[in-house]
Amino acid sequence: MAIRWIVTDMDGTLLDSRDRISKRTEECLLECQKKGIRLILASGRSYIRLMPYVRQLSMEAYDGCLIEINGLALNRLMTGEREVFAQLEQKDIDELFSFLSGMQVEIQGYEDESLYYWIPRWQRPFKIREREEKGYPPDHPLVASAWSWVTTNQNNYPVLREISSVEELPHHINKLNCTDTPDKMKRVFAALQERFGNRYEMTRTCPRLVEIAPAGITKGQTLKRFMQREGVAPDEVIVFGDGENDADMFRQVKYSIAMGNAEDYVKEQAYDVTLSNDEDGMVTALQKYLAL
Repeated sequence: MAIRWIVTDMDGTLLDSRDRISKRTEECLLECQKKGIRLILASGRSYIRLMPYVRQLSMEAYDGCLIEINGLALNRLMTGEREVFAQLEQKDIDELFSFLSGMQVEIQGYEDESLYYWIPRWQRPFKIREREEKGYPPDHPLVASAWSWVTTNQNNYPVLREISSVEELPHHINKLNCTDTPDKMKRVFAALQERFGNRYEMTRTCPRLVEIAPAGITKGQTLKRFMQREGVAPDEVIVFGDGENDADMFRQVKYSIAMGNAEDYVKEQAYDVTLSNDEDGMVTALQKYLAL
């Protein structure tokens, strides 16, 4: 196979359940880059949270790239070129915040280097109890992660601020997330779709989390745009992912690989399924398809 690009999601795919790149995966991706294969990280995170992994994988030396914030920005690491395609405007922020606060879910607003979060009163006891159970200090932020009531705060944003109203959010942000229990988020996602239709890109990236971005902004559409610019064909790219927001990338290429830990609906849209992110599933697939 003449694979020119490896494109990978981060959480649940490249990263194991402890938010780390395994040594075996690191060595495999370094070998691929040395062979001239470009590595592209495609994530809901902005560059500020991706740079530790960029450095670990020496991506700047091998012309690696970032598809940031679920496709909102494209970052060419070697040259420092960063292109931002869209943001949520004030009217979007006001309307979405009003709707989500009425649903009584945690709301998170993202800038490149800042995370603002609003917590409904009913969630606070659950968050405080989990913070105590995990042994975090009393001043540990109560912002949720994609998988729990309280984040580990590892590699988090330089600015992390709890807010009490929409007026404390910036006038332009990259995306809004909302989070709650899996059952609650099923209902919230359905309500968002009914209320806003196709006005925004809304993705349930994991059972506890919905991400909302400007319309037309997806990992897949940014990958497609970049492939067309660079003259890269669909059968020259291999894509790894585990979430709903990775499925659009799957549709742009021939070789799409779902992780073993992915939901069934993601696996159904993939060309192949590998082992989980805690079993070096990416390495297994690269050895299979690239004969490393």
